[in-house]
Amino acid sequence: MSQLPIRLILSPHITSWDASLIACFSSSAGVQDTMAEPVPITDGFANSILAQLSSECVAELRPVMYPVDLEVRQVIYEANRPAHFAYFPESGMISVVAIMENGSSIEVSTIGRDGLVGGFLLLGIDRLPYRYFVQVAGRAHRIEAVRLRQEAERNSALCKAILKYQAALLSQSMQLIACNGLHTIQQRCCRWLLTTRDRSDSDEIVLTHEFLALMLGVRRASISEVLSPLQEAGLIKSARGRITVLNRKALEAGACECYHTIRDQHRQITG
Repeated sequence: MSQLPIRLILSPHITSWDASLIACFSSSAGVQDTMAEPVPITDGFANSILAQLSSECVAELRPVMYPVDLEVRQVIYEANRPAHFAYFPESGMISVVAIMENGSSIEVSTIGRDGLVGGFLLLGIDRLPYRYFVQVAGRAHRIEAVRLRQEAERNSALCKAILKYQAALLSQSMQLIACNGLHTIQQRCCRWLLTTRDRSDSDEIVLTHEFLALMLGVRRASISEVLSPLQEAGLIKSARGRITVLNRKALEAGACECYHTIRDQHRQITG
């Protein structure tokens, strides 16, 4: 795997935590209901699930999938609302967050080109109590929920691949519960940076202080306290709202065990 530097753009402009979240999410909350004109898919797949399918299965899927852009902060699914589409990411990263009654939030899972957004649709449900939004911009192949169910019913290889990924996603979420409860903010920050780099095709990530705090489940004021020790130790360089990772190995050493545990469990489950 390439060990290119990571540069994160951190924007401190928004001053109200709750207002900023409402504003940025509300602007794209209806995106999943917008139908685009299907565009023929002719290239190979970077998505791990699609890439492992036979040419026959892919030929059946192509007419019912079409590429879409994944824009930063775009809401894919709103909590407790029906999901009408599923997405096979080719690049970028989707964050899954739990939102409490008082408005506080924390990331409970992430999905990249290794999986599928909406795999739960095969389990006979059409909604979950979590918000799915794009954390890292990218591209995906979108398919209607009803089409996904139909294709999975008639193609056992597709169904098996999706269910195996769902098992890996559950394992990831369970590990993150332990991580958020047992490990320090700094350890979790290192883990998050490494995971984001693994799932991103770009070394630059647009990220407000509010969103970094949301990912780690901490107050915005804690972000500087989290980043400063990493810079002092020479793991990153922070200047003018940008972060460059200088030492990936040291960053891995600073991360909690969950980074390797989640990665290894995913490989073991999905094969």
